[in-house]
Amino acid sequence: MGDSPVVRSLETLPQRFRGDNAHISARFRVQVGRTARDIVVADGKCEVVKANGIRPDVEIATDVDTWFEMDQGRLSGIEAFSQHKLLVRGSIEKSLLFEPLFERPAAGALSYTVESVGRRGGRMSALFAGDPSSPTLLMLHGLGGTKSSFLPIVPALARNYRVIAVDLPGFGSSAKPRGRYDAQWFAQRVFAFMDQLDIEKTFLVGNSMGGRIAMEMGMTDASRVEALACLCPATAFSKRPGLWLVKLLRPELAFAASRLPRKQVLDGLRQLFADPGRVENEWFEAAVDDFLDIWRSPRARMAFSAAARHIYLEEPIGENGFFTRLAAMGSPALYVYGTHDPIITHHGSHRVTKALPNSQVVTWKDSGHVPQIEHPERTVALLEDFFSQFAAAQKAG
Repeated sequence: MGDSPVVRSLETLPQRFRGDNAHISARFRVQVGRTARDIVVADGKCEVVKANGIRPDVEIATDVDTWFEMDQGRLSGIEAFSQHKLLVRGSIEKSLLFEPLFERPAAGALSYTVESVGRRGGRMSALFAGDPSSPTLLMLHGLGGTKSSFLPIVPALARNYRVIAVDLPGFGSSAKPRGRYDAQWFAQRVFAFMDQLDIEKTFLVGNSMGGRIAMEMGMTDASRVEALACLCPATAFSKRPGLWLVKLLRPELAFAASRLPRKQVLDGLRQLFADPGRVENEWFEAAVDDFLDIWRSPRARMAFSAAARHIYLEEPIGENGFFTRLAAMGSPALYVYGTHDPIITHHGSHRVTKALPNSQVVTWKDSGHVPQIEHPERTVALLEDFFSQFAAAQKAG
């Protein structure tokens, strides 16, 4: 057993360990078929040991054939995960750190990195994939989500775009500073992120809260937004039951809510889909692991509460109301709604169409709140069709 190809492959990983990862400290349990090893990374060094009673930070499991495709660089972990050939437990977010740790033959698989941009309170974690010379496509996740929520559509879009999926401030692996956590606050920080990377103009894809931030960026400075696509975006609510109570609740109270029942989180996540059966159960379990891992941070809980409160309290009408400002937005826009979305009703599309008569609005009768996960192929096709006209103009310019 000790001389098996799988064992030899796992035990040679330290020889291919990249020397620029001194900032990463983690224990990855990798199970290939029936063989399991712990890959321990700390202080810029890598060690492979037999799996023991020590709890790993993340567990990655796959079959032998898929492992060797990944090991040789013919398939990336993101592609394997999207194709349901790789399972993750513990944290999808942390599993993304594993593959870029090691050199692999350049054989055409998706190449990506996870990098931290900025300093201290302004630091934002992001996944970078695709050719850096291609048009930039920024992805903004929803409330309680991370960049991992876009993994099913990253590989396909990275063929034509420089895809950057970020963890917004307060979420995922990004810094969690004190702040307002409203749409304007987020938009300014994403613009600052672009400045640090010398990105003058970008395409935007935002899901839920990320869609609201994408619109804010288009309303604030359309010259920096080539076009934006909003997947079930949060907008100002016309009917806000319990408004008085929400105004009284302060984000600081979230410090005390350190524990959430796993079953409650899992049930809530499944309700975001029109048909949860379209998604592997293992994905739900890993997503819950991710959420609960981050939820342990008091600052993460405070950011979640503050962002939710500002979304709910935003005024829909009036001189500075959301829909009044949206009507003046200059960026081309695509909107996708799902009739089975339990959070953002698809009936809100009528108000968007009224404010932006030239926008493209589609409603899917078999979709919930996260179409990029429930219908990844269809989402990619729609985004590529919409963005392609503007990407061609950008290249020509």
